[in-house]
Amino acid sequence: MREILSTPRLLIREIAPTNLPGLHRIYRDPECMRFYPAPKSCPETRAWFQELAFDSYARNGFGLWAVISRDTGDPIGDCGLTLQRTPAGQEPEVGYHLWRGFWHQGLATEAARACVCYGLDILRMPRVVSITSPENLPSQKVAERVHQRREVFTRISRATGQEVLRYLYVTDAEA
Repeated sequence: MREILSTPRLLIREIAPTNLPGLHRIYRDPECMRFYPAPKSCPETRAWFQELAFDSYARNGFGLWAVISRDTGDPIGDCGLTLQRTPAGQEPEVGYHLWRGFWHQGLATEAARACVCYGLDILRMPRVVSITSPENLPSQKVAERVHQRREVFTRISRATGQEVLRYLYVTDAEA
């Protein structure tokens, strides 16, 4: 699969269908999915990557990408740019999921920072965002390290239909 970026400890490349079982390990894990409505089944994980990786590559030229450890050559998660609805409309959002054995090492920050730079510098996006729930402190810590500022907004939850508070972390392209 096509390599998108590299960092000192990571390679970030397009996801291959053969990566889906390893990525499903993350998406089925209750601890990894603690801030989502529920862990995903295997068909739900396939549908997630069909939309946010494979279809997005074809439609947008970007999507969720595999995060590969340079040390082992193994996929350890995903990170990338997807289009998400914000108060400003559809915007590129950096999302990241790593297997919990790779948490607390700065790898999510390293991958997310590289994706923000790719969106701004290579894809010439006017801004890149990250969206978190107020409860998701680990994701907020990553977003705070990667983005310039935080805004607050509400939206309707797809899972419950109720209005929920969200934090929008924003990095603007240099003028």
